[in-house]
Amino acid sequence: MRTLAIGDIHGCLDVLKLIWKTIDPQPEDQIIFMGDYVDRGPDSKGVIDYLIGLEKKFNIVFLTGNHEEKFFLSHIDKTDLAHWLDVWGGGATLDSYGGSTDDVPQSHWDFLKRNKPYFETDTHIFVHANLEPNTPVDEQLPFTIIHKKFGTPEPHCSGKVMICGHTAQKGHVPLNLGHAVCIDTDPGRGGWLTCMHVETGKIWQANLDGEVREGQTP
Repeated sequence: MRTLAIGDIHGCLDVLKLIWKTIDPQPEDQIIFMGDYVDRGPDSKGVIDYLIGLEKKFNIVFLTGNHEEKFFLSHIDKTDLAHWLDVWGGGATLDSYGGSTDDVPQSHWDFLKRNKPYFETDTHIFVHANLEPNTPVDEQLPFTIIHKKFGTPEPHCSGKVMICGHTAQKGHVPLNLGHAVCIDTDPGRGGWLTCMHVETGKIWQANLDGEVREGQTP
């Protein structure tokens, strides 16, 4: 069994399909998606459709990201809608659905509602954004686990390694501090989508040009 963590997708369906084919997941693998499925890229609707299909066949945990949170808020508050469109790349998401959050099928809202704030194993904690070092994972504030930038986090009091996304790595390779690893490599803005084999540190990456590369977490 492998534990596979997949970074922020940001509407890049073709890249998601390519990385999935490359890693060839098996039913016994544990797969964690780190959140930020929507915005920026060309097909957020297609990404969520694809993830819902995978959910029925594989052992997957879906974390929620700040872009999913903003997506929800934009559906209920016009002020948030304007900010989402102007700043967050929400226009690409709306276009993929047909132009309005009213066009989003209920199955997609239901999928996003059941995404988790974190996932924990004996050795690792998976969150979208970050952890406060001296706070147990089940007591973390939503802002921290969904919005707080990576920076230089201290080791978590649990002694477990944190795996996260959210903070785009401009060099398009994961940032590994030993006790914390950020695997957001910015596929929605010309970077790469990263999948990391947690036990070994091996990574696979794909981009919008259809290129694939693999290596080791630095």
